[in-house]
Amino acid sequence: MNDRQNFNNEIHKLGRLFSAISIAVIALAPVVFCLITKTSPDWKAILKAFAFILGYWAIGLVEAVSYGPLLGSGGQYQAFITGNIANLKLPCAVNAQTILNTKQGSEEEEIVTTISVSVSTIVTTLIIVIGLIPLSLFSEGIVKALSPVSPYVIPAIFGGLGVVLLSRYFKLTIAPFIICLAIACVTFALKIDIGQSTMIPIGMGISVISAFIMYKLRQKKNKAVE
Repeated sequence: MNDRQNFNNEIHKLGRLFSAISIAVIALAPVVFCLITKTSPDWKAILKAFAFILGYWAIGLVEAVSYGPLLGSGGQYQAFITGNIANLKLPCAVNAQTILNTKQGSEEEEIVTTISVSVSTIVTTLIIVIGLIPLSLFSEGIVKALSPVSPYVIPAIFGGLGVVLLSRYFKLTIAPFIICLAIACVTFALKIDIGQSTMIPIGMGISVISAFIMYKLRQKKNKAVE
C-alpha cells in the first residue's frame, strides 16, 4: 500500500468518525432541550413540514456529490462538518487551486484543498468570535445597517466563484452556465420562483449530460485521429 492510499484511508477513518460525532451532537441538541424543558415536539407540524425537509435532504445529497471533486476527501469532510461550504469553504478551495495551478485529482490538489479549508475554518471561527463582541453590544444597529446589502451577499459570492470556474474549466462549465442562466431568466420573467432546491439538481444534471457528451465527442475525435 503506497503513501497516498495510507493518507486516504486515514482521512476517511477520521472523517467518518468526526462526521458521526457531529451528527450525534446535532441530533442530541433538540433531544436534550426537550428533556430539560419537559416538552415534546409538535409532530403534526413536523409532518406538515416533511416535504420541505426532504428538499433540504435533496440539496445535501446533491452538494455531497457535486462538491466532492472540488473539495477532495479531506476538504469535503471538514467542510461538511464545519458548514458554510458554498459561501466560504468552496470559494477558498477553488481560489487556492487556481493560484497554485494544481492538477485535477492530484495529490497536490488534495493537500492544498485540505489546508485551504482548514485555514478558512480557523479564520472564520476567529472572525465570528471577534464579531460577536460588537454584535452583542450593538446588535440592532448592525443588523439594521447590514440588512439592505444582505440579499446580495450570496449572489456576489456565487458570481465570483462562477467566474473562477468558467475561466478554469471553460469547456465544461459554459454549457451548464448558459442553460441555467436561460432557465433563471425565463422563470424570473414569468415570476416563478423554482428555488435553490430545484436549480441545483437541474444544474448538476445539465453538467453531467454536457460532460458526457463532450467525453463521447472526444472519444470519436481520438478514434478518427488513430
